[in-house]
Amino acid sequence: MAGRRLAACTLTAVLAIGCAACTSSQTQPTPRPSHAASSPAATPTAAGTPALAAILPFSPAQLQAAVVLAGRFTARWDSWSWRQSPAAWLDRLLPLAASELRPALAQAAATPGILARRHATRQAATATVTGEQIRDLTPGSVTIAVTVRQVITSTSGTTQATAGFAVTLTPRGTGWAVWDIEPSTAGNS
Repeated sequence: MAGRRLAACTLTAVLAIGCAACTSSQTQPTPRPSHAASSPAATPTAAGTPALAAILPFSPAQLQAAVVLAGRFTARWDSWSWRQSPAAWLDRLLPLAASELRPALAQAAATPGILARRHATRQAATATVTGEQIRDLTPGSVTIAVTVRQVITSTSGTTQATAGFAVTLTPRGTGWAVWDIEPSTAGNS
């Protein structure tokens, strides 16, 4: 179910970006001789603009993979237990993270005040993530806005929390790596 929601959000985001790009950069098509062959990637649409895939820096399949990884990373980021060691939490995140993010993750894993509070109240959290939109798209990165819903259990009962994050990913090999995660209210919006 979550996978279908992410796929739907990705498709919606890709179409929205394409529409915005088409609207903001619409120009008159260059006249072509009638004998010129057209390539499928550059075939104009009825409005005379290039096909959506031709103007995106990544294919829709690559963007879908980025959305899935952003969701998986953020779910791991916001799921934890007072019984879990900082190293165990970190081990779940490192395979998904760019090497440049790893020092910040290591620092976050070992924040003494947070760990003490979790242990004192026996807190554990389980997060579910929904991809909301592509917030930024460049030839070298994509930033996905996600919403996290946490169920937190402790000695005082169960609570729920919702938060928004912006997860920036960069290409790594044939896939992606998480470059940054921050509250969605920070930075560009």
